[in-house]
Amino acid sequence: VEIDVVNPNPISIKNNIFELAANETKTVAFETFGISGSNFAEIEFSTLPSMDFTGRLQYLIQYPHGCVEQITSGVFPQLFISEIFDVSLQQKQKITENIKKGIEKIGDFQTSNGGLSYWMGQNSTNDWGSSYAGHFMIEAEKKGYVLPLTFMTNWLNYQKQAARNWRPSYKSYNSDLAQAYRLYTLALAGYPDLSSMNRLREFSELSNNAKWRLAAAYALAGQKEAATKISNTANINFESSKGDYYTYGSVDRNRAMAMETMLLTGNNEAKELAKYIAKRLSSNSWMSTQTTAYSLLAMAKMVEINGGKSIKLSYTLNTEKAGNIDSKFAIAQRNLGIVKGENSVTITNNQANVVFINVSTGGILPIGQEISEKRGLGVSIVYKDSQGNVINISKLTQGTEFEAHVTISNLKQEEVRDIALTQIFPSGWEIVNTRFTDFGNTAIESANFTDIKDDRINFYFDLNKSQSKTFKTLLNASYLGNYYLYGLQAEAMYDNAYFTRTKGQWIEVVN
Repeated sequence: VEIDVVNPNPISIKNNIFELAANETKTVAFETFGISGSNFAEIEFSTLPSMDFTGRLQYLIQYPHGCVEQITSGVFPQLFISEIFDVSLQQKQKITENIKKGIEKIGDFQTSNGGLSYWMGQNSTNDWGSSYAGHFMIEAEKKGYVLPLTFMTNWLNYQKQAARNWRPSYKSYNSDLAQAYRLYTLALAGYPDLSSMNRLREFSELSNNAKWRLAAAYALAGQKEAATKISNTANINFESSKGDYYTYGSVDRNRAMAMETMLLTGNNEAKELAKYIAKRLSSNSWMSTQTTAYSLLAMAKMVEINGGKSIKLSYTLNTEKAGNIDSKFAIAQRNLGIVKGENSVTITNNQANVVFINVSTGGILPIGQEISEKRGLGVSIVYKDSQGNVINISKLTQGTEFEAHVTISNLKQEEVRDIALTQIFPSGWEIVNTRFTDFGNTAIESANFTDIKDDRINFYFDLNKSQSKTFKTLLNASYLGNYYLYGLQAEAMYDNAYFTRTKGQWIEVVN
């Protein structure tokens, strides 16, 4: 019987970015890394400044957590790939399949009032997630994808009601941006709420980010004059604000949203902003799922509207001819059929233009080679028997029931939201799902959402400044043998200042 052996370490990606001058030939050597079978390589050719579209998109697709924002971010940029990229038929089919699955999943987040929850199965509606996912669904429908029955009708009713009920708040972070985005989605769907737009426009403390989004709503509603007037009062000196936290955003995300407005209103500053966004995308800087997706989205729309120079080149992999590219598109992407170990690719530019090349190699690191990190979050774990005594889990007798107590501490003097704690257990242990038992009352300490799978538990929660929370999991040492217990990982999903990963260890279950 052939059984897949899963290595839950994340996929690591290395980029090799370089330029190819007019009619130049270059050879680049690269080496595979990680466990056998996990290795892959992709090459991206672009006449636009490199933005690592491939690598950033790979990050979104592989992201392990599945809230409404992250699922939307994973598929949103893929809507535009086949229109701006020269991709193979096989890749086009895969992209179409990804988008269809994404649409189906997003439909499952819709609540009875037409809005969308942050986690599947929750009753409460997530304000930003509802607008963001709806934005994607509108764009998908325009590109010919079929949405779940009644989704759009119910979502429109929710958005219209929420727009009418909105009132300016001088205390609430970014409530004006949330309203501006809501109004933008209604205008994009063909149902602009002009009275709500005018009401928001008169708000004396309208934020810079809200001005850019509101201008886009007016532009879509055919009110170009109003759109220009509002955008003329906005600026591109974006600053970080506490409010970004509540919309899963960042300075980079806000910049990308402003660029989208500039493209709609014909503002020439869009090109300068695009260069900066491309530079940020191609850097090694961390970006959240929301920032990554919106930056890719804005760049895709830029290419869609303005186009780019064509590509004409040939390349060989490991001295064997791999392919020719003669394309009207500004960006082309190909998979490389690599061999384990040393590889080399030789590229010849057959046109009098500069082509930017990015060779991305990926793989999963072997167990035991994971790198421990600690910033912003403290983590400790103890294992206790049924009497509450601390036990050593390196060697356990088969049938032993015990608890894992994980404590996560906020080491900073500020609140941190949307933390994901991932515990992956060895396959010799079984998680005792106590969700429907008396033990379940104490098993989970105030998590916003808990995701229990066969081999792991994900807890999602917030921490106040200097606060700690402890989460308990009931386990059973079920199967004899030696197994690997992976380290813990805790991260704030929208703030890279909070990330902790510990190393794993080998454990044994004995008679």
